[in-house]
Amino acid sequence: MRHRVTPFPLSGQEPQLSAAGGQPPSGLEPLLGGLRRAAVDVGRIQAILNAPNEAELEAVLEHVLRFGQAPAYAAELVQIVPAHARQKTGNWRGRFTPSQRCRAIQALALIGGHECIPALLDALSDTIYEVRQAARHALPLICARLDPLDRRTFATYRLLVESLRTLPMQARRTVTQILAGADREAALSVLLRYGLPAPEWWARRESAWVLGMLGDRRAARRLLAALHDPSPPVRASAAWALGRLDAPIAIEPLSSAAQNDEDEAVRAAAIGALGALIARLSPLDETLNALVDRLAQALHDPELPVRRAAVDALSALDLPYARLKLRTWAERVNPDDWL
Repeated sequence: MRHRVTPFPLSGQEPQLSAAGGQPPSGLEPLLGGLRRAAVDVGRIQAILNAPNEAELEAVLEHVLRFGQAPAYAAELVQIVPAHARQKTGNWRGRFTPSQRCRAIQALALIGGHECIPALLDALSDTIYEVRQAARHALPLICARLDPLDRRTFATYRLLVESLRTLPMQARRTVTQILAGADREAALSVLLRYGLPAPEWWARRESAWVLGMLGDRRAARRLLAALHDPSPPVRASAAWALGRLDAPIAIEPLSSAAQNDEDEAVRAAAIGALGALIARLSPLDETLNALVDRLAQALHDPELPVRRAAVDALSALDLPYARLKLRTWAERVNPDDWL
């Protein structure tokens, strides 16, 4: 026998359920025991923007999350982030204050998704410091929640990579840190397709750095090609990245770069990467001593940064032959050449 559930009568003090559309309660809203989700409450948006502290903000957002309204509220809040956004409450058409924009960004850090990324990327270069800081805090939190199997995540990663072309340096650091901690499968293809071939050298350099942080050997051949990039910073970043990959195929190209590249920073990076690859080889490898000799040749490089890189690389090798090379060099070195 089924029991009929009699709904409680309305008291007149229930929360506004459809402020945006102006529709009266239908009885199907979640607050009344039904299935229909309530529309965005303008009053709750105002409570988010004017929350006096983070605890109050989280209390308001807890209600939003409980009733599955995060996407709807995120879509409203993301419109408040741009500097040109204006309020549309009553007869007031003024711009949102910096603190309100920061509260919107802080709320998006907790409930936002793919739809928030473009506005927050723009906020990384906002003229107001507090807005920039809020965006730097929110973006990693949102990206960490993205489902790598969601088709929209690939588009989001592409947007992040392409933003390296236009963002200022501090903002690029935020993006590269996000990409370095992203899902490897999703980030790798985007970096190889849109990052390394970018027209701007700084975007190529940042992409090479992220590929090194990801440490996936599938990027080795593309990074080897980047050793011939016309920009020295890109070549240096590519050499450093190759040192983080378990890719013996890079030993010969790095040896060549360590000896022949015209830029001292590239030679130093190649020496460090070569030392890292040699350290991964078996002590029984027949080519080991010959590779140590190549490192030792850099001890006589005309530039001090390269010589220091060679000393560091040889010192890091737990090999008797490497220690012998260092000792022999130290006995013959002129202190004026080192200081």
